[in-house]
Amino acid sequence: MIGYATGTDLTNKYGNVESIAFVDSTSILLSGDGIETKKRLLPRDDFEKSIDDQGFILRRAQHPHIELTEYQKLTVTSRLMYQSILKELVSEGYPATTKKTYDELIKRVESQHPATIATKHPQWKTVCRHWRVWVQSDFNDEALAGVKRNSPVRLNAATEAFIQHYIATVYSCNNSAFKGAYYSNYKREAQEASLKNNEIQIASQRTFYRRLQELTDAEKLANFKGLSQAEINKRLTTLRKRIKTYYAMQRVECDRVVLNMCLIDDKTGLPTPPISLYVAIDVYTRAPISVVLSFEPENSAGGLNLLRQIFMADSNLTMNGRKPTTLIMDNGPGFNNRLIKKAAERLELNIHYTPSNQPAKKPFIESFFNVLRDHFFSGMKIETQSGETSIGFQSYSGKRTNPNSLDTIPLAKRADIKVSDFTKLLNIFLTEYMHKHHKQAGHTPIKKWNQSIIDTPMPSFTYDQLQHCFHVSRAQASHKLQQRGTIRCLGQDYYSDELKQLYAATKTDMELGENPSVYVFHDDLDARKVTVQATLPGENNPVEIVADNIDHHDTKLPVSFAELNGNQTLTQLGIYTETFSHTPTGHYVGEITEFVKQKPKRKQHRGPKVASFNKNTKENLSIVERIKKSHKVNELKSQISHSGEQDTYADTIVSKTREMASTRYNDDEGNEKQW
Repeated sequence: MIGYATGTDLTNKYGNVESIAFVDSTSILLSGDGIETKKRLLPRDDFEKSIDDQGFILRRAQHPHIELTEYQKLTVTSRLMYQSILKELVSEGYPATTKKTYDELIKRVESQHPATIATKHPQWKTVCRHWRVWVQSDFNDEALAGVKRNSPVRLNAATEAFIQHYIATVYSCNNSAFKGAYYSNYKREAQEASLKNNEIQIASQRTFYRRLQELTDAEKLANFKGLSQAEINKRLTTLRKRIKTYYAMQRVECDRVVLNMCLIDDKTGLPTPPISLYVAIDVYTRAPISVVLSFEPENSAGGLNLLRQIFMADSNLTMNGRKPTTLIMDNGPGFNNRLIKKAAERLELNIHYTPSNQPAKKPFIESFFNVLRDHFFSGMKIETQSGETSIGFQSYSGKRTNPNSLDTIPLAKRADIKVSDFTKLLNIFLTEYMHKHHKQAGHTPIKKWNQSIIDTPMPSFTYDQLQHCFHVSRAQASHKLQQRGTIRCLGQDYYSDELKQLYAATKTDMELGENPSVYVFHDDLDARKVTVQATLPGENNPVEIVADNIDHHDTKLPVSFAELNGNQTLTQLGIYTETFSHTPTGHYVGEITEFVKQKPKRKQHRGPKVASFNKNTKENLSIVERIKKSHKVNELKSQISHSGEQDTYADTIVSKTREMASTRYNDDEGNEKQW
């Protein structure tokens, strides 16, 4: 017990000062803090117990001001930011040193100082220790200064955010072990970034290498061979913690997953080819911002469609509008192709491709695929209007690499879900996923997304504003512009007033009877508009004009050229819909009309139908007549070539069976039969 006497100053649990006015062997009289508490008499045992429990803290003697180094000044500023808010919480009645108070403190600090979101907060016990020192010093700010140090100051929030984003991107897209090249490129990019944000500084080489080593070490552990799936998931979780992001759409990972499952085409009623999903997920919020259902092998159209869906939304899935800062894409043909690169250039997006066969380079999208397999394909409860229920899709055969998922029944025969019902269920699942709290991430995706929109405002775009950026395909070398200002592309007619003016401007330089030639760029999956490119007389740079489909310009949702031209073959579908609205329930449950029951098809036999035993017996045919009849083909074939061969074969069979004795027996109905 620390000594005390009359006149000793104390700090109570509310942070206010009281003095000991009188003390004897049994009681102590306190002067009160002069605000809410007047003089009060306390039993001495209770008073000393309060001191032990830090309900009262003895105030230290005043010390003269000390000269602080720059590092200590920054330390005081940093710690005082937390302690001043903690003092407000204590005055509101929060206990100073509980975990609940610490959690509320962090929320208020991030709310009042958004830059701290990108930094690591001091631990709970550290905050408690600083609070004790600050209170005992009579709230002397200088007491929060650390020991004098000559080492460089820690990275500020802007520098920390930049180096973390750069290292995560470099790690995902390269296999080189030459750290010096990475650091040289980092310094160059940091210098360029500092011109826009003067708070961004260049970290030391030692700091850069240490941050990079933390990530590469975690990757090596995750890629270790012979691990169980549970151990792989555990190590991938560690890897995901090493990759830090600071706002929504800073890092978006994209990939394609092939699934052992077929669906039922709504129009034909026939099974589809095995399906696959293209998915894009925002790392900061864990929100799936784009999903495409595909029935084709991986191709450029799938990746381009995934990019398009990023800027689309519906009443259930509302995350859209922002352009991704960095796209981390798989190196397959669906992403690494000319169309994707051209669209990204027009959209001003930054794409990085991961090395082949290294899923640890995209740990967040790989984790989401596991969630899809477990909670959607194998775990979602599906109900029908007639009362049938199913836990998971019975037509789903599990992961291809899992030997336990092998099934002898073909996928096409197992299909029992319509395409429209599948997209509806997937939409419901993603809506529920967005509103669920995720234990590993520590937040709810939709809340994290909405908060990031407030904390880091950025320009927002709609798909209609960016639709022309996806016009990257050409059906032919050039098209002829018509006098009325129309152009024809893939069986569809397009018009624009600007095209009519373009015709008038270019026609004067054309020969009689010849129309101007222009370049037409389109999007295979959205035929509502095309982009016409032409160079005006006397100009060097081409102009671009967006023309509307004459018959379908007012269609709300994208419609493909194949669909407009009568090709009903399913290729790809987005999951956004306006046909229904889903209110989150907290459970992965969806309702469909019914499970489709396929009708079994009889195997078709080749050749003429052979008469049955009962029919031949009823006609009293002999053995020779039966054999000839069984080998008889239609009259035309027997006349052309096979009549002689059939008779020869029949005679051979007859010669071998003449010695056989006839057999008589009674069938189930009592009729006598002979063979």
